[in-house]
Amino acid sequence: MNDNETESTTRRRLLATVGTAGAASVAGCGFQAPQADDGSDAPAESPTAQVDGLERYPRVRVGSVDELSEGDVESFAYPLDGTENFLTRIPGEAWGGVGPEGGIVGFSGLCTHMGCSVQGQVSPEREVAGPCPCHYTTFDLSMGGLVVSGAATTDLPQIRLDVEDGDVYATGVDGLVYGRRNNLRDGTPVEAATEE
Repeated sequence: MNDNETESTTRRRLLATVGTAGAASVAGCGFQAPQADDGSDAPAESPTAQVDGLERYPRVRVGSVDELSEGDVESFAYPLDGTENFLTRIPGEAWGGVGPEGGIVGFSGLCTHMGCSVQGQVSPEREVAGPCPCHYTTFDLSMGGLVVSGAATTDLPQIRLDVEDGDVYATGVDGLVYGRRNNLRDGTPVEAATEE
């Protein structure tokens, strides 16, 4: 055996020992689940859990098929008062869209990056919301609020819609609205549509 082989073997042994020790020290580190804000050991609440008397998303009238023309953008609160959302009609068919051509969609009006309002940036003709005035994120309204570009990493929460007798109803939210731990908590529920 020559000096080069001995030096190479020693280096290999050193690297293997250091690598094993590093992996063992990382494996020995414990990971703890995030704690609830109240300091208790209870896990954080699920976004769909029952809270504050609001057990599920209410069914709320938010517009009319006949009154919403292509290119219109209407604001509405859902599921809690003060929750910024918009309803619009895009030229093509959209994921989760309702109405005669499937182009009526609703979304949260808050960008998922830092909560800036995108309501003033909705362009139904281009089928996008954005760019967000804060960090330029753009969302595709025909593809369920998919992030097209910008800083956001989460799609724009889409409002589930239903049409009955020409009226458009909000029935739920797909995704967590920016700034909320739970879409149904910490606010006053909007009035649900009364069943006749």
